[in-house]
Amino acid sequence: MEKFKVAVDTKELVQRINKVLVKGKHRLVKSRSLSDKANLGDWYVISTATNAVTAWHSDINELAGETAVLLPHEYFDAERVDPQPQRELDGRF
Repeated sequence: MEKFKVAVDTKELVQRINKVLVKGKHRLVKSRSLSDKANLGDWYVISTATNAVTAWHSDINELAGETAVLLPHEYFDAERVDPQPQRELDGRF
């Protein structure tokens, strides 16, 4: 049998990471606005108890390794495009 690896998309990886982080009362959040991205990075970790940022400019590849959420036959490629892109926010918000 061939050795193969299965790709994990961003949404599923973030859900897995958040399952682990919620035990320590933290949550991984994606920046929405350009100012948030400039200040906090694309991803950041907040405390659910205090709603304060505890880690900014977080790398989800590193968090996946630290939390051991990927199985040996899975991989995450940040350059891979997700099947359903996020919805664009309209100008009203």
